[in-house]
Amino acid sequence: MKYLLNPIRTLLQRAFFCGMLCGFSAFAVAQTSDFKPYFSFGTAHGISMSSINFYPTVAQKSLKGYYGGIAVAYISEKHFGLQAELNYSQRGWSEQSGSDNMQRRINYFELPIMTHVYFGNHFRWMINLGPKIGYYLSESKSTNMASPPTEYTLAIANKLDYGICAGSGFEVNTGAMSYVLEARYSYSLSDIFPNTKSDTFGSSGNQFLSVTLGVFLHFRPQHHR
Repeated sequence: MKYLLNPIRTLLQRAFFCGMLCGFSAFAVAQTSDFKPYFSFGTAHGISMSSINFYPTVAQKSLKGYYGGIAVAYISEKHFGLQAELNYSQRGWSEQSGSDNMQRRINYFELPIMTHVYFGNHFRWMINLGPKIGYYLSESKSTNMASPPTEYTLAIANKLDYGICAGSGFEVNTGAMSYVLEARYSYSLSDIFPNTKSDTFGSSGNQFLSVTLGVFLHFRPQHHR
């Protein structure tokens, strides 16, 4: 998983800064347009491939899970808006040694609040980026190992999860609604386990790649004279 996520993380970091520049540029240009702001309400669902950023490093494999929820966006200017979501996010990791294996799945509610930038009209390329915060809901574990590793038995110490996310994808806008396909990388700045000098791990943050397909309905505010 490490080899998959590292180049994706580098690419999305570049997209993050590029998107910020594009967003400010789009905002400035949009001031002179006759664009009418609108709200979007929708839902998106898909899969995630997750792992934990352990230090010291732990040999692990990605864990597939569900990622999806509801979203609201306010497109205030042409090419520019804000988007908030409430998602159910399955994260965790798995390990394997020969025929022995283990997995630990951790479930969260997640709230990303992101800058939304798009280019195009009916067919759009879009970028979402911003902070996210999540809260631990539950977890499940399974193993056939006689002596599971320490990270299998350690209790989750920090139920609050926060970090950053950056995604990109394509939107087909029919006017009244949109269909959106997005790939997103999420990186936690918090750790799930204690991280003092006397603890087992110096870092243990969530990281995952998600791919979702969504549908949004558009509503323009009515202005009464």
